[in-house]
Amino acid sequence: MVLGGDFNQLSHDELVERTGLTQIVKQQTRGANVLDRIYVLCPLQYDTVRVVKSVVRSDHQAVVASTASQPVRPNKQKLMGTHRKITPTQHAIFLQYILNHEDLFENHTDTLNTQSEFDLFYNIATVLLDAFYPQSTVTFTSRDLHYMTAAIKSKLRCKNRLMRTGRVEEANSLAEHIGKDITRRCEKRLSLIDGRVYAKSMWAAVRQQDTPQVYGVTAESLNEHYGAISTDSNYQAPARKQSVAQSQSNLSNMELTSEWRMF
Repeated sequence: MVLGGDFNQLSHDELVERTGLTQIVKQQTRGANVLDRIYVLCPLQYDTVRVVKSVVRSDHQAVVASTASQPVRPNKQKLMGTHRKITPTQHAIFLQYILNHEDLFENHTDTLNTQSEFDLFYNIATVLLDAFYPQSTVTFTSRDLHYMTAAIKSKLRCKNRLMRTGRVEEANSLAEHIGKDITRRCEKRLSLIDGRVYAKSMWAAVRQQDTPQVYGVTAESLNEHYGAISTDSNYQAPARKQSVAQSQSNLSNMELTSEWRMF
């Protein structure tokens, strides 16, 4: 039994109480609300539940529930982002240039016009910024996680290039910086939500920190995997100590140690 659709005017708690069904859509489908839901009798009958952009003109997202082990993914949407790469080497080159070119403003005649003075400084600063810290363009997709920025995306690609060329130590060092950047992004996002007032929004943001679902991996398969690697098929129970009675009938024939004897 499957019940799905737009449940804007229906109470979730009352529907679950009356039918005993389980709601399997966990992502927002319209704004910050989960209005488009799927209620099922058996929660395990669908392997994958994905919220995608609707192919029709609507302010609601579409919900795709699949039982295939490798469901067809929706088309990705590409976005372009820009950032300025900042490294210690660039800082050193920039500072060296400034030390050797302290006469940038020597040929300038001071005026009383504040706007013209600011425009001159802004133009020179922009030229220096573009020369030593040029902008780079990075492609995003609709499947990227919420904390992904142009700078983090660029660092991830650089780490992958280092790994492919065998420069593992440099890649590991860059991975630590990427982890710190992701942590700062997540902390900044959570700091904007007051958990004491907006508990629901806080938990929704926390759930979004989770990694995306890996196809073909479920809780049951993980339990079976770790149960198999944690079990010794050749295990044999150790023999009982001679001081322990082998059966209840032998208790009368054994001399048991009393508390007074131990004392």
